[in-house]
Amino acid sequence: MKLNVSGLQKMPGATERFEFVLEHIDDEDDIKFNKPVLVDGKISNTGLFLELSAHISTSVLAFCCKCLDEVIIPIELDFTEQYFHESEKVQPESEGGSEATVLEYNDDLIDLEQAVRDNIVISLPMRILCTPKCPGLCPHCGRSLKEGPCQCNTKDIDPRLAVLAQLKKE
Repeated sequence: MKLNVSGLQKMPGATERFEFVLEHIDDEDDIKFNKPVLVDGKISNTGLFLELSAHISTSVLAFCCKCLDEVIIPIELDFTEQYFHESEKVQPESEGGSEATVLEYNDDLIDLEQAVRDNIVISLPMRILCTPKCPGLCPHCGRSLKEGPCQCNTKDIDPRLAVLAQLKKE
């Protein structure tokens, strides 16, 4: 989705609203978009730069990092970015401690698809879990421990520590 800002660049104080749906967005590594991405926002000319504020609504399909089950993660997030033309060199502004990303543009078009994708990926947790207490997989046989314990001998002793196990028996 490209946003034409040619008219907005010439009118400090002006604001334009936008709304669009990204039906198909490229998947990122182990994350698959399973629902269209709804983006609603506005872009304003502050006189120094263009400030974009948007809300994203979608969901993604990922995998639990312990048991590898599929997990659907709903996404509802707001983000703000500041765009300035490459011919202008301005310092980023933060209003009330909010952090905004500062980006350059060189045409009359701003491509929002990359900004939307980046903000979605950044908002995802580092470790995706299906449940907070997911037991994961057995390290020996690979069975999902959510189904119950397996029959593997889990009392393997590290050969370097076998001497300590003998002391415990005595």
